[in-house]
Amino acid sequence: MSGRFATPEAKEESTFEQIKNSPLFTVALNATFFGLGVLFIQSPLMDMLVPQL
Repeated sequence: MSGRFATPEAKEESTFEQIKNSPLFTVALNATFFGLGVLFIQSPLMDMLVPQL
């Protein structure tokens, strides 16, 4: 090897990256979106968006 190419160094992931890459983060994020969607559907705001027939 000539040494012209630098070998990639293994850097440690930050705490945020470790949390973001964990499967629990994905589950928690989807559960949060689901909960917010349910709250939005049940809110009076949703009733105001529906046209009155």
